[in-house]
Amino acid sequence: MAWAVRGLIEGFYGRPWTWDERLLVLRHCAERGMTDYVYAPKSEPRHRDRWREPYDAADLDGFARLVADSGVRVGFAISPGLSVDGSSADDRAALAAKVDQVVATGVDLVCLAFDDLPWRPDAGPGHARLAAGLAEHLAGRATLVLVPTEYAGTSATPYLAAIAEGVPEDVPVAWTGEAVVNDRVTAAQARARAAALGGRAPLLWDNYPVNDALMADRLHLGPLWGRDPALADACCGYLANPMVQPRASLLPLASAAAWLRGEDPVAAWLAEAGDLRTFAEACDGAVPAALVQSLAGAVDGPGWQQAAAPLGRWLAAAAACAAPGLEDEVGPWLAAVHREAAVAAEALLLLQATRPVVTLAADGTGRVAPPDDDAAARHAFALLHEWPALRRSEPQVMGVRRAVQPALGQRADGRWAFLPGALLEDRNAVDALVRLAFRAVEGMAPPEAPVVTTDEEPVEVGEDGTFRVPPGATALARCGEVATLVRPPAGPPLGEPTTWG
Repeated sequence: MAWAVRGLIEGFYGRPWTWDERLLVLRHCAERGMTDYVYAPKSEPRHRDRWREPYDAADLDGFARLVADSGVRVGFAISPGLSVDGSSADDRAALAAKVDQVVATGVDLVCLAFDDLPWRPDAGPGHARLAAGLAEHLAGRATLVLVPTEYAGTSATPYLAAIAEGVPEDVPVAWTGEAVVNDRVTAAQARARAAALGGRAPLLWDNYPVNDALMADRLHLGPLWGRDPALADACCGYLANPMVQPRASLLPLASAAAWLRGEDPVAAWLAEAGDLRTFAEACDGAVPAALVQSLAGAVDGPGWQQAAAPLGRWLAAAAACAAPGLEDEVGPWLAAVHREAAVAAEALLLLQATRPVVTLAADGTGRVAPPDDDAAARHAFALLHEWPALRRSEPQVMGVRRAVQPALGQRADGRWAFLPGALLEDRNAVDALVRLAFRAVEGMAPPEAPVVTTDEEPVEVGEDGTFRVPPGATALARCGEVATLVRPPAGPPLGEPTTWG
């Protein structure tokens, strides 16, 4: 099954994009193979609350401009469900007139949206009749898409049965997955949803990388993941719901576009990230979390320094990272990344102070510094002052500390159901690193003079900590119960020890 629709839907709550911002995003997406855009800003009054109200000339010119210059098929959504009376001829006429006004600009995809309405067990037949009537009114002038009130989940419900029975088969019906926001969406779930709709393959409204409402404290700048490639055979269309920040949405949308092309979305993300990569990784949180986890697995053994080195390099980059072109959209998050990186560096320096630190060049020359009580105390006190304040900051970067997301599905009767994953806690990489560092300093023994060996043979260590091993050989430095094993080239994970020897 080929994607009949593949693109994005501006379907978030919050400040709607400007027409210039829309054009920028749509051209970006068109260049990467997306073919469709749907205008559906929840907080624009004439989309939802005042749906009967006509658009003014400036907005109609905006639609026409997108049609002419964006490179994608332009769609328009209307959400009348809060006040529409399907039995009223006046309301049906108002709906038709509003749609005709926009279709006249060249828009040829219309989305009738009944999402985010109070649950009513008897709403299905009325929604189906309105959709069928609008499809008849359009008479092929534009493609119609329906967003039902029960847009999540895979269970058959009376509402969905009424939609399946009353909505023409050529009208795609949108679906967000098992929940409103999903870590994973599978082809098996899509097939189950199709079965609940009488065999009609769903159109996936993917709430990625959207960050509105409950998620406004985060920037979802990471790549698309957890989407089954087989969804292309189980769904009739795909629309990504972007962030409130239009320019910040470009990178994750490029990842989604690659997935729609059948390519690796992570590889495409890496290819597109450029100078934005470190900042985006910090906002996403997966990379720093993996680096800290790798260190945690090695910290009690002699390989800790080798495991800490990539983390040290990444933190140095994060402390100096920029967000080129996005400064006006992401200022609070950029400042938060810099603060978090500074505290994380303090934690890594504390950990480093509890272990012997070794430099080793390819020619076999090296130097060792023993654990440093004074440095450990200095970094520990700094963390005691800085870390609690950091944990109270609002922008979430480096992984969430405490956050929520709409992990909502639907029960068999159509009512909302809370699914696992609504509460996100203790996923912050900096917090994990600080805890790791304090565990290392607890009960720290008085430093001992380092003993260096290579291939279990002792090596002479000078008063200044210098030593020599055969070129290319490993060196093991031990100070009491703690040890460090390095292979050349090796150096301190983050900054030089304050004392050598």
